[in-house]
Amino acid sequence: MQYMRYAKLSQDPSQSKSISRESLKRAWKFSSRYKPWLLGYVGLISLGEVINLAPPLIIKSLLDNAIPHKSYQLLYILVGAYFLINLGSTAVTVVQRWLSARIGEGLIFDLRVALFRHLQSLPISFYTKSQSGAILSRLNSDVLGSQQVISTVSSSFSDVLGLVLTLIVMLKLSFTVTVIALTLIPLLLIADRTLGKKIAPLARAQMVANADLSSFTNERVNVSGALLVKLFGNPNRESSKFQGQAVTVRDAGIKLALGGRLYFAALGLVGAIGAISVYFVGGRLAIQGSLSFGTLVALAQYATRLYQPITDLASSRVNLSQSLVSFDRVAEVLDVEPAIKDPENPVELTEIKGKITFDAVSFIYPEVDTPFGKIDQLESAPGEQVLSDVNFIAEPGTMTALVGSSGAGKSTIASLISRLYDPTSGRVLIDDIDVRSVAMQQLWDQIGVVSQDSYLFHDTVKANLLYARPDATLDELVEATKAAQIYSTIMELPNGFDTLVGERGYRLSGGERQRLAIARVFLKRPSIVILDEATSHLDAENEAAVQDALTNLLAHRTSIVIAHRLSTILSADRILVIKGGTILEIGSHQELVSRSGPYSDLFNAQIMTNESN
Repeated sequence: MQYMRYAKLSQDPSQSKSISRESLKRAWKFSSRYKPWLLGYVGLISLGEVINLAPPLIIKSLLDNAIPHKSYQLLYILVGAYFLINLGSTAVTVVQRWLSARIGEGLIFDLRVALFRHLQSLPISFYTKSQSGAILSRLNSDVLGSQQVISTVSSSFSDVLGLVLTLIVMLKLSFTVTVIALTLIPLLLIADRTLGKKIAPLARAQMVANADLSSFTNERVNVSGALLVKLFGNPNRESSKFQGQAVTVRDAGIKLALGGRLYFAALGLVGAIGAISVYFVGGRLAIQGSLSFGTLVALAQYATRLYQPITDLASSRVNLSQSLVSFDRVAEVLDVEPAIKDPENPVELTEIKGKITFDAVSFIYPEVDTPFGKIDQLESAPGEQVLSDVNFIAEPGTMTALVGSSGAGKSTIASLISRLYDPTSGRVLIDDIDVRSVAMQQLWDQIGVVSQDSYLFHDTVKANLLYARPDATLDELVEATKAAQIYSTIMELPNGFDTLVGERGYRLSGGERQRLAIARVFLKRPSIVILDEATSHLDAENEAAVQDALTNLLAHRTSIVIAHRLSTILSADRILVIKGGTILEIGSHQELVSRSGPYSDLFNAQIMTNESN
């Protein structure tokens, strides 16, 4: 509906009605691959506008020539021509619609794929400082809005061409009647602007009401929200709240529908007045003999076609501006440069031994400018030193444990190994090769990570496992799950490997999710394993099962283990005690305990805590 342009305008009060040339250039650059299709579309628009001029002229000839002269032959010709013209107009319209859909949907596809691919290349810091809802808005609504640039420009071209051609024909038929028809244009524009301003707040109110209802619903239909309502809420109260918001949406929709109907009724009334004026003035001229009856009817038909393009053109600037805003919002994300990139000439890293070296590594979280602002911070604020001159070597096949208080820099060290970030200074090496000189995919293929909150997709057990290696066989799945101590549990599920795990794996217990994540790493077969407090949230029984699975996983692999419970790392080859981004102590458990230093104090404190519990 035409009045919905006000709804689009009301989405963001900060939006300007000005049209940026840079935005137009960028939109055209992205659309240029459809240039042949666009030229064909413009050609069909032109052909369609020329064809649409013919029917009134045929009726004029019918009334002025065929009927007065009682010419059956001319009647047959005119009726046949009218039929063929309408048939041709229909065919042109269908092809136009196909081309429009082909260009528009193609552009949506290109933008959406390019945006998603680009998002995959952006660093983790982009996501930690961006709202997921804002990113999804770019992928969905803004991508859809972007393709309106083409439809708005093409419809404006159609309106201008149709208006010019109609005026030329009308002026040739009767200058006087055409001038009378044009005098009503200011009234049409006044009605459009006046009533349009009334509709915009109604459209905004409906959008706000819909957004509030959507947010309310989304928070309560996911697993976490539904569980919270069950445990702490009141289902009847929630239903009442939903009903109240739904009533607001309903009432806003009724008001907008009524306002839109009044808007179109007013524009229709102005158009009707224009047609009446044409009949009145043209009728007098026809009675006086200076205008034929057929010409009068043709002018009246042309007059009805005169006002719609003018109304559309009056709002085309707003529509184009809004579409370009959506396009710019997509382009804002595409313009974010990936901080972590593959080297131009990567070093091959196929089979490795697993030696990890930190050579004078210091790290400061970088400033990350996102289109959504700085939403969240990580372990520290940008510009604050997180690691300072960190040096250590993890020999192949050994376990290196990282201990320290929250925020000490343990997870940052693990992130640098996986190259989620690059060090501010110094080097991180694997088998004496700087990780920055290796293709990221090859690096990631060699590293497996098990975090304290292992993420699972809302899919089957099998699909979540195959995410690590899509070409794995069923025998390999069985082998990996047995090694992870989760096979028997999977077999007890309703559909075995084909059982849906639910959103974020909520159908499984915490220990089961962890063991499934370990099985996924088994399937990946990495040379290096990173455990980020993988057992910190588990009870004693689940922790024992996960520890057995981890023992199998870490055998003969280089491992970096971030530990909260020191009892889980007593067998580590080396333990690094970290505080404030620096290494205070390095040694085995026995060595560190005997030194009576920070590690010994921490270990004794945990023993006393466990005994008191």
